[in-house]
Amino acid sequence: MLGRLLVIDHDLTSRLTMKLRLEAANYRVITAGHAAEAMGNCGDVAAVILRADDLAGLAALADDITRLRGALPAPVIVQCAAADRSQAFRAGAEYVLDRTCPDPVLRARLRCWTAQPSPAPAGFADDAAEFEPSDRIGLVTDDAALAKRWQCAARDASGRKLMRLLPRDVLRSPPRGYAAILVDGGADGAGLDHLADLRVRLLAAGQGTALALIQRGGHAAEEARALEIGATDVLAEPLCGPAHHAELAARLALLLRHGREGERRCRDTRLAHRLAGVDSLTGLANRRSISREISEAAAGGGDFGLLMIDIDRFKQINDRHGHAAGDAVLRDVSVAMRDHLGQAGWLARYGGEEFLALLPGADETDAVSLAEGLRRAICAAPVRAQGLAGEVPVPVTISIGVATSDGSVEPRCRVEDTMRRADAALIAAKRAGRNIVMLSRDAHAA
Repeated sequence: MLGRLLVIDHDLTSRLTMKLRLEAANYRVITAGHAAEAMGNCGDVAAVILRADDLAGLAALADDITRLRGALPAPVIVQCAAADRSQAFRAGAEYVLDRTCPDPVLRARLRCWTAQPSPAPAGFADDAAEFEPSDRIGLVTDDAALAKRWQCAARDASGRKLMRLLPRDVLRSPPRGYAAILVDGGADGAGLDHLADLRVRLLAAGQGTALALIQRGGHAAEEARALEIGATDVLAEPLCGPAHHAELAARLALLLRHGREGERRCRDTRLAHRLAGVDSLTGLANRRSISREISEAAAGGGDFGLLMIDIDRFKQINDRHGHAAGDAVLRDVSVAMRDHLGQAGWLARYGGEEFLALLPGADETDAVSLAEGLRRAICAAPVRAQGLAGEVPVPVTISIGVATSDGSVEPRCRVEDTMRRADAALIAAKRAGRNIVMLSRDAHAA
């Protein structure tokens, strides 16, 4: 079953007919004669379908919609005659469904609407000052006359400007910075192909842009197909007429809302992926991220070097000056090493006070030279940290174990072998007195 829907309709015959249509589409359906009757039994519904016969009582419909929205976090869909759609939007309906809507379109629209996510929680959300959602709307069409009609209609209905985009340009590279894009369906329905291609390209680019098809004819199969492809809405060509300005403004606002929310979710996803590979304290790559880079370097077959780096006597820093000072040391040492290493390699916090640097293409001479430069840079500049007794200079030194890869060894074994030898060289450096660079002279693993 696809979900639970609430149908509110004062007419018993109409109510039961809609119930049967929805059950045939694998929905679970509960019904009520009016909104007040439904209040106690609507807690887990995916959507509410509210039939409105006479929209002369606009205030009553608005009251019902407000009451329903306050009772459940589900979209309210008003089912009405085509001539009453603008009134339904004015009353606060989130979606409007034509009373004569054929079954394929009914099913496609319900799948689309009930699949729309609720507003994202604030977990990964950017501050308002950092996240400025786009309010730009694009129009993909080769037809200059159609573009002019829709641009004028959007301006007159909502004050918004539609930016015309040519199909050949859009298919070459997905447009950026648009909250919503309208795609001309074309006289022959070729716009469905443009819509499908654009949808795939936007998803691949990690963009949450909302899409809508401008339908020149009233073909139910084309409308259903557009929604199944991933369109948020299908807009009929007559919507650009003066009599439909209120409805057009409402539909454009809906597209913008979905596009902004989609982009916010895409940004959150990108941020989550980035944070999964970043150490939160130092901002360096973490162990997972550097391990992946080392595996790729080994699989590529080229030489590489590894520097296993440890801050000397770090526990004493924590014990003497406090953990806040220890964190400051980790951050400052990370910045200094990253700046010194530059483009020569990857640097990661491997765990605790231990760091790992990957040096692609480095031989022993290159690796030792870079390691010695790191050691000198850290040794030369004490960290000023806020300790238990106020700000204090904290002298810091590091020990480094160096190992380079053996190109004759199988990639997986090369990683394990080089890591083992770098770690052994680090241990040797610490045993030799610390603040030392030690090159592994171990025999390679067989």
